Amino acid sequence: MKTTLVIIDTQVGAFTGDWPMPDGDELITACQRLVAHARAQGWPVLWVQHHEPGGPMDGAGFAIDPRLAPAADEPRILKVEPDAFSNAALAPLLAGQERILLAGLQSDCCVQATALGGQRRAMPVTVVADAHHTWPQNELAAPAVRDRVNQELQEAGIPLTTMTEVLA
Repeated sequence: MKTTLVIIDTQVGAFTGDWPMPDGDELITACQRLVAHARAQGWPVLWVQHHEPGGPMDGAGFAIDPRLAPAADEPRILKVEPDAFSNAALAPLLAGQERILLAGLQSDCCVQATALGGQRRAMPVTVVADAHHTWPQNELAAPAVRDRVNQELQEAGIPLTTMTEVLA
């Protein structure tokens, strides 16, 4: 199955500063495992970077977390909106793929928006349910927010998979 892995917004600014991602190390580890597996399978890996002028995803915070070590030949897509497909360069890079795996952050923003954006464009997106993360909201802990997003995506018809299934 022609598969591409898309890692969304795993940038330094999300893991440092005034409000670092809770359980950020676990997300990085999950993404490292997915990237290593994708490379071993010969799947393309694409990196999405959110640019937020004056915000945490600007300046030094814009860089992809160095623990993920993107390869020089792996494409990077810049976005300024939550849906990575808002950058017209993404869809052609994914043309002909049978499965587009999405992981990264933020569950309730860019991961969800990219999954729904891909679905609107008839792209075969699948979200790795346990390889995206977010911050707490209101009275919900971050994992509960992620679980809610997974449920919303599933209800919207977005396929979900797990790390175990992908790495099998």
